[in-house]
Amino acid sequence: MSTLLPQQQLKTRLTGYLMLLLAVTCWGLIGPLARFGLAEGLKPMEVAFWRAFLGGIFFICQALLTGQWHLDPRHRIIFILFGIPGVVGLFYSYQLGVQQAGAAMTSVLQYTSPVWVALWARLFFGESITWIKALSIALAVSGAAFVSLSGGGLAAGATATGIIAALAAGFFFSLHFWFGKKYLRNVSPATLYMHILPAGALFMLPFIDFEIQTKSMLNAWLPMLALGFLTGWAGYWAYGEGLKRLAVTRVAVLTTIEPFIAAFFAFIWWGELFPPLGWIGAGLVVSAVLLSIPGK
Repeated sequence: MSTLLPQQQLKTRLTGYLMLLLAVTCWGLIGPLARFGLAEGLKPMEVAFWRAFLGGIFFICQALLTGQWHLDPRHRIIFILFGIPGVVGLFYSYQLGVQQAGAAMTSVLQYTSPVWVALWARLFFGESITWIKALSIALAVSGAAFVSLSGGGLAAGATATGIIAALAAGFFFSLHFWFGKKYLRNVSPATLYMHILPAGALFMLPFIDFEIQTKSMLNAWLPMLALGFLTGWAGYWAYGEGLKRLAVTRVAVLTTIEPFIAAFFAFIWWGELFPPLGWIGAGLVVSAVLLSIPGK
């Protein structure tokens, strides 16, 4: 039973909701901010690198200042290796999706992750695929098909490469579910991300030409700094703070507004707008996420 007084409980919940709103707003900016760098001629891999590298630097500073950098050496190796699928795979496929399919479509298609989460739950945790999970998978797949067939919000339409990359982002995003479920019980987000983000950036290093050095400060450098600070550090930090104060089911529900935030900024900054079929598909994908939440 909680020992907090009603006013304290209300304040705790309100803080939690504000932190979650901050987190999903930051993550909704991933694609729209990345498009500034992509428009300047940066490759998706370099955009992904700056998000991981700068976000990792901010987490390292946080961990050092708060004393959260201590870690079992065996876990340190595991966290570093997770940087390959968890950062290189996710960040690069997401940026490739933004370039080839648009920020709004990529954000929506990433939320097909319940399909993969159900598979990981079956393989690693022995959970059965119930009819509710099966229905959520069907909704996610149908929604992804509608969004893909709609052509997305780009004037030139989405390419097959962009759609595949955005779906791949959903696959790599789902890996964070079981990884976080296993390790975040015993370590703080700062400890976790100070390892996996810099490691992912290091793994990307051989594949980057660093074209940003010849680009505009306003159109390339500042958006990459914002990408690292807002989406690489602040989003994850705020998510962790919200998770401390709210039930997991409430957190899961709130995160489903991220694709709509991404679509809003993609429209305001870049003129991306889904046709009706795309909005129907987006609704089905979000419904799949809501249906897959434990306890629903």
